Amino acid sequence: MSGLPRIYVQIPAYRDTELPKTLLDLYGKAAAPDRLRTCVIWQHAPHESLPSEVWDLPGIEIVDIDADRSRGCNWARSMAQQRWQDEEYTLIIDSHHRFARGWDDAAIAMHRQLRDQGVRKPLLTAYLPAYDPQREPGARRKRPYRIIPYGRDRGILTKLASTPIPWWTSLTEPVVADFVSLHFIFTAGEFNRDIRFSPRIYFFGDEVVTSVRAYTHGYDLYHPHRILGWHCFDRAGRVPHWNDHPDWHQQHERSLAVMRRFFAGDYIDDVLVLGTERTVAEFENHTLTPLVALR
Repeated sequence: MSGLPRIYVQIPAYRDTELPKTLLDLYGKAAAPDRLRTCVIWQHAPHESLPSEVWDLPGIEIVDIDADRSRGCNWARSMAQQRWQDEEYTLIIDSHHRFARGWDDAAIAMHRQLRDQGVRKPLLTAYLPAYDPQREPGARRKRPYRIIPYGRDRGILTKLASTPIPWWTSLTEPVVADFVSLHFIFTAGEFNRDIRFSPRIYFFGDEVVTSVRAYTHGYDLYHPHRILGWHCFDRAGRVPHWNDHPDWHQQHERSLAVMRRFFAGDYIDDVLVLGTERTVAEFENHTLTPLVALR
């Protein structure tokens, strides 16, 4: 498989029983599994383990962390991102997924299609259609979705939702997007250098922050017009970070304060930075959505 473009897969996993099946399906459905190098930030309780077939997957790195030490999802994302080794592409996902057969070839083909059309920095992203681990594979949704603004906290846009893409079967190319999903990003590997995840952002609002950063760094966001995989939205099979960490409220409040300053253009640090190719105001005009609601 040498000569094929490589994909660096990043997975922050926190006490998730779906992680093994996610990894096995990631490799099992890839057209060229040898092109994958995967880093899992595996945050788990002492009694939780992974089966041997996961450890034996090609190109996999599992960073073993006691869940008590975890500082949240973006802390884990930052750790995984720093292990990028100049792979041509990167895939950022969660630990509860299933994949379409040949997902890797399809994602690369869509990315190249956009590049060939003159899009300098295409980024594919989606709230993937849902699957139910208890009713696999029959309950899988069978259409792609676009991401829309949904909810606020202290006036700050923190929550996104999805709505079906109409007439998707007749589409021949990806659809322009406004926001990113951090359960599915596929783009050039340089993204890991351009937009470094910040542990200062706890959880709620991280997709909005990443959307703004990508847009101001010159990335153009697109939703895949074909189904590349499925995502489990039901949390029954995993323990959220905030269930184990009573101080999560304080982390969230600090995160909101950082987001408010960040959207106003204040300097935060050398990691959480805006790009210079577009402005925050241009993002708000593009999405027709204020990041901080006027009181």
